[in-house]
Amino acid sequence: MVKRPRRNVKIIFPSLITSFSMISGFAAILFAIDDKVWISSYLILVASVLDGLDGKVARLTNTASEFGIQYDSMSDLVAFGVAPAVIYYCHFIYHRPVDQLFILLPIMFLLCGAIRLARFNVTASIYGKAFFTGMPIPAAAVILSLWPPLERWAELHSSWAPLKSALAYENSFPISVVFVVILSLSMISTLKFDTFDQFWFKKYRNKSTRYSVFALFHALILIHFIIYMTAVSIYYMVAMYGRALVQKVSRSEQITSS
Repeated sequence: MVKRPRRNVKIIFPSLITSFSMISGFAAILFAIDDKVWISSYLILVASVLDGLDGKVARLTNTASEFGIQYDSMSDLVAFGVAPAVIYYCHFIYHRPVDQLFILLPIMFLLCGAIRLARFNVTASIYGKAFFTGMPIPAAAVILSLWPPLERWAELHSSWAPLKSALAYENSFPISVVFVVILSLSMISTLKFDTFDQFWFKKYRNKSTRYSVFALFHALILIHFIIYMTAVSIYYMVAMYGRALVQKVSRSEQITSS
């Protein structure tokens, strides 16, 4: 009697995590349609955690595969492409006194995210990467989705008038337009963006500096989780764009001197 080869049941774990990430994105869309966009934003954060977890589980269980890469990208398009675009539309455009032409903004974000994922699929490795070419779509989605809960926190818990004024719709909408354009173009750019592990722990050579920065940002959780996420997002963007600018200036100086 020929024995059948044993199936590797561990392969189901990373795919299951990916499935939950996609479900979180779909739930975010439903809550956004139901005018509960701040809940949608938190679901995007949940999806981003799951998205980072599935790859690690796949590598730990030695079940990384081409199927996993493709399935993960399909999940990402729902959770980090469609869902943030719907959140932005529902929060900033739908039933708002703005020209409906602004619907092109979430459409642009979705298209650039899809292009980013397609490019990633072509160059992806099952062993992971030290950095990404172009901003990862989960990072762009999280940054874009922070607006509603940040506004809600300021409205309910903050008594600082300048912050409330800055987050008022008439002031925050123009800023959000700039963010959508920057995030969309960043995803399809050729700029290098660190992975989360590289960003936190290997950015500074001095270990004490690394962990001091890490502790400083995590202390913001004591104020509110959304404040922590906003600070980390701003820090990430400034660090990545700042590095790109410094490198461009350095290359220009080298070309000029030669």
